[in-house]
Amino acid sequence: MTSSKGRTDKDWRDLKVPARRNSVSAMEEVNLRDLLREIQSVSGKQDIIQKEVQAIATKQDIQHKQFQEEMAELKRELREELGSLKEEIQKNADEIQDLKTESVKAEKMNNKLQRKVESIEARSSRLEKMQERIETNESEYQLRLRNVHEEQKENIKSIISQLIARLMDCQEKEVDLQIDKVYRINTNFARKNKVARDVIVHFVRKSFRNEVLQNNRTKTMTYNDKKVVILREFPLSVLNRRRKYFFLTDELKRLQIRFRWEKYEGIMLTYNGERTWITSEEKADEFYRKLKKDLAQIQTPQSAGKGKNPKGSKKRRFESPKEDYTTSTSTRIAKEDEASRLSDKEEEEDEELLNE
Repeated sequence: MTSSKGRTDKDWRDLKVPARRNSVSAMEEVNLRDLLREIQSVSGKQDIIQKEVQAIATKQDIQHKQFQEEMAELKRELREELGSLKEEIQKNADEIQDLKTESVKAEKMNNKLQRKVESIEARSSRLEKMQERIETNESEYQLRLRNVHEEQKENIKSIISQLIARLMDCQEKEVDLQIDKVYRINTNFARKNKVARDVIVHFVRKSFRNEVLQNNRTKTMTYNDKKVVILREFPLSVLNRRRKYFFLTDELKRLQIRFRWEKYEGIMLTYNGERTWITSEEKADEFYRKLKKDLAQIQTPQSAGKGKNPKGSKKRRFESPKEDYTTSTSTRIAKEDEASRLSDKEEEEDEELLNE
């Protein structure tokens, strides 16, 4: 037998190597188990993750399908809406075209109506002028008598014949032959003031009517101790045109400036020795301002000269002698103008008739 001491180091190393190999192998087995466990756990996690990914993919597929379906539905709705919009647009275009056609027709019809209206207005204007001429010609045969006492069951023609016969210094039969018809008229002036209604007298000849006016200037006609006023008749159209000159005629009357109404429109007056024709409202307003200006210039020296003249001395007269009328002169003018213009009462009555 060999002793243990006789073994070499090499023998000892040879003896120790298998043991180390066994330990290494054991460690490797342990590591392999752990590694296998980790691999199994990782594979399990991968399976779970893969399942989750598949679930997510399935969910996304479902959502994608829903989205596609919604998009398809939206596209269908859009197509339908676009189709309806196209139909409405086409319908509106057709309606607009129809409206344009109708507008053209209406414009043509309007032009025709406008021409007809203009023709009717021109014809109406001509008829109004013809009617005004007829009324003016008829009024030249008429006179209006005011303040003729009214009685029940009166014979107004006989009364007027007697009054005119006395005025003309002729027989009543002669006057009856010159009078066509006589009647009373109702007016607001008579109702408001509770006076006798005016009498309208139609004469056969204009010359006889003018003679009555001429005699009325120098004589006075009375009935039941009341003065009978004789006035000329004018058509309503003429009175309507004269109303816009009343502001000037009132001032002329106040200043005692003579004037005469024109036949159809306007007035003629004499101012500062010159005749002036006023045929429009603008000219009337211009002359009115001029009249006020001249009146202010006349009154200014009078007010400045107050207190300077000695007592009992004659004051300087700034008014034009042609406009300075005495009482007798103004009375004569009033009688003359009574046959050529409206009196104040007549103007009031005309305004009331126009307001009716």
